[in-house]
Amino acid sequence: MKMNSHALAFALLPAALVFARASPQPSDSARAVPQVQTVTPIAAAESRTYTIPGRTEAFESTTIFTRATGIVKDRRFDIGDHVKAGDVMATIDAPEIDRAVESANAMIDQAEARAENARLLAERAASLLETRAIAQAEVDLRNSNAAETAAAVRFAKTELARYKEQQGFATVYAPFSGVIAARNFNRGDRVRGDSSTADGWLYRLVELNRLRFVIAAPPDLALRLKAGDSAKVRFAEFPGSDLKASLYRTSGVFDDANGTMRVELLIENPDLTIPAGLTGAATFTLGAADRTFLVPNNTITTTRGQASLSTVESGKVKVIRVAVGRSLGTNTEVTSAELTPETRIIINPNAMLRAGDEVQAAAERTK
Repeated sequence: MKMNSHALAFALLPAALVFARASPQPSDSARAVPQVQTVTPIAAAESRTYTIPGRTEAFESTTIFTRATGIVKDRRFDIGDHVKAGDVMATIDAPEIDRAVESANAMIDQAEARAENARLLAERAASLLETRAIAQAEVDLRNSNAAETAAAVRFAKTELARYKEQQGFATVYAPFSGVIAARNFNRGDRVRGDSSTADGWLYRLVELNRLRFVIAAPPDLALRLKAGDSAKVRFAEFPGSDLKASLYRTSGVFDDANGTMRVELLIENPDLTIPAGLTGAATFTLGAADRTFLVPNNTITTTRGQASLSTVESGKVKVIRVAVGRSLGTNTEVTSAELTPETRIIINPNAMLRAGDEVQAAAERTK
């Protein structure tokens, strides 16, 4: 039986409808991309003042020992005395070392006499060999004796040099100019130069003409400091007197325990007015830093002590680490080399968002 084309199409229509209903269609939730509100940062234009507590330290300090064992014969300085580099601070009476030097000198004389005798015998053997009045073996033996006694001379001279060095240790010199901060001996005391403990020290010497002022700088300050920066240091014990301090050294490492960096400032102290160990505060006034912006407080996420911002880049989430600065009401200063005035920062980022997730940025909210 034949069917016309219209009838055939009508007959196939229900099957097509059934097929369409049976075909799975992507759900709305599968197609949905999370929408996020964003804001762009504001460049921080104002200068920033930091006041950080700190403490003075001697520019240089050392604990002085002696390597000579003996009795203290002379003590030239005491606590509070000023010394210059190279000054004799104490002398040790070490007769054992003196006798060792004398013995080493005698050993050299003895060794040189033997070496000279062996040399003459070797030269005589060489001349006798030419007339075949002596065997070659005897010549070799005498040459060997001459070389051995010459080596003995060199060894004896080395021993003398060693004992003289030990004898030199009996005089204690100041390694640099400074002030005696502590003294641990008296005349007549016996000291041991070979002591393996830390109890046998003689003096503690400190340089106070210059002082280190040590602070624990937070990241937003530490990362902005550079060579040539300066600060004003004030001590409560010296009211109205601000001392200029220049940046001297930074450790370059943040402490794991408190997240700060050791920074050392240098204070000139020619009249020794400021002692070491005095607590004060350093004030830095720094201009607006590069890549420092103001962002809303509700854009900052902190995980394990590290602050970060979730941003939108090419329709995906990108996490940027930042150093947090001042809190200014509803906004906070942050610094990062990755931030620009055009960066789109997510407001109230969802805890489920991860770097690389697709998101759709809604119209930017007014800052």
